[in-house]
Amino acid sequence: MGPGRARRALRRLSLVLLAAAVALTAASCAAEHPLDTLTEAGPDAQEINDLFFPVLGVAIIVFFLVQGAIVYLAVRYRARRRAAAGSDGEADEDLYGDEEYPEQVHGNLRLELAWTIIPTILLTVISVFTLISLVELNRVSAAEEDLRVTVVGQQWWWEFQYHLDGDTSTPPDIVTANELVIPVRQQVPLEITSRDVIHSFWIPRLNGKRDAVPGRTHPWVIEADEAGRFMGQCTEFCGLSHAYMRMYTVALSAAEWRQWVEGQLADASPLAPGEPGYEGQEVFLANCANCHVVNGVTDTNLDGVPDGPGDYAGTGDFDAEPITSALLAGAAPNLTHFASRTTFAGSIFDLYEDRAERVPYLEASERGYLNRGDLEAWIRDAPERKANDADGARGMTAFPGLSDGEIDALVEYLTTLR
Repeated sequence: MGPGRARRALRRLSLVLLAAAVALTAASCAAEHPLDTLTEAGPDAQEINDLFFPVLGVAIIVFFLVQGAIVYLAVRYRARRRAAAGSDGEADEDLYGDEEYPEQVHGNLRLELAWTIIPTILLTVISVFTLISLVELNRVSAAEEDLRVTVVGQQWWWEFQYHLDGDTSTPPDIVTANELVIPVRQQVPLEITSRDVIHSFWIPRLNGKRDAVPGRTHPWVIEADEAGRFMGQCTEFCGLSHAYMRMYTVALSAAEWRQWVEGQLADASPLAPGEPGYEGQEVFLANCANCHVVNGVTDTNLDGVPDGPGDYAGTGDFDAEPITSALLAGAAPNLTHFASRTTFAGSIFDLYEDRAERVPYLEASERGYLNRGDLEAWIRDAPERKANDADGARGMTAFPGLSDGEIDALVEYLTTLR
């Protein structure tokens, strides 16, 4: 290869590398839904970063040492072309002279011991610190009677069942969807499971990943050092809308947390004719109550008693399978306090256009500007907005038969569920 061809090849390689760098940079940008893995906001995430950055530093040093050695050897001992006159009198660049082989090191005991022992020591040190970090990440300092949350993954959203007394063998006190609300600077033990396939729960600014496996519960903990709203993502491929299976953890001050709990414990009250939202309530009961629970209003299992968190036992006795519920509503988000949340549809849509970054979380339902367009479009044709398998009971079905007036009434009713 002549100098001109070499320069052209180098330019092409540079363009390819530049395009790859731009593509990777663009793929990592998500200003609308940032997933920051390196800015910790809790002690567990801090523990992970304290391990990650030193290991990354060692990996970078090893990378440059190895690649530098490869480049040096490739240049130092490259075969050099010897120009020779061809039959046409021009230089023949395909002929090579006899090159002296570099000194061979095969069988050099010192070198072989060195490049075996040094990596072994390095990996052993990294393994020891990794094990120490794993022990710390699984350490639970919360008392037995403190708050515990059962996290249930499902195609394609997350359910959170709160046990305020820490006893997960009894029915939950509160059931919500997509937004895990916790008190700041308090460790909250989690029990993570799934209703269908394997998912993976990850709030990167607060802790690492933990799989949600059907038929099993995996313990985990979560804690925030500061108040805020931290995005998470399912990180185990779980079907059509895996990329749209998001969630948030919202950390509130102790006083705000108690205020939130008090509001969530209250059941909704059935609306009477003439009250705002009554018409929408009737549309909801006729079309949505087969799957969605509104505590104090719906009666999904037709036993004459309004639904409540205790119905998540499935059979009425909370001693068998508390996750695999016989209720159809056990497989759809509980909407009792729908308007108190800031997202819906697996957290892919903001319920309020000004979002919680500009409006305090507890004031969103009163001060937030409702994202009516996305909410109405979701009710009318959810599969169009988020791929699912509604016929297989995986995702919300479409309601093409609802008129615009009925959808408006339904939205009005949902805004009363605070």
